[in-house]
Amino acid sequence: MEKEYKPFQHKPKHLKADFVKRKERWEEGLGDVDTDISHRRFNCTLQTPQVVNAFKKCVHKNEVDRKNLITCYRVVLQKILQDPDLTDEEFMSMYGQIQARANEVYERRSRNLRKIRG
Repeated sequence: MEKEYKPFQHKPKHLKADFVKRKERWEEGLGDVDTDISHRRFNCTLQTPQVVNAFKKCVHKNEVDRKNLITCYRVVLQKILQDPDLTDEEFMSMYGQIQARANEVYERRSRNLRKIRG
């Protein structure tokens, strides 16, 4: 089925509004703007990528305190480990990163303790 071709038809004169009339009506409406917006509710639903990117930026800028970071770390780790579909490769790659960094910190603190005691 093909659509029937209809040539362009101009708006009837009685439906047209002049630019000046539209501009005047616009300016009249501007005076009615409600300045008190305290009673309004603004809802914003963030998507997962937005939350992740915002969190990463906050962490890199040191805007998140240590207690909250540790809490986030525990919650995320617990959720990942509860996943029954977690493969051994994924777990070992995650553990490899954590283990390497934890060992670096442990060795640095051990050296400092030996210097203090020694």
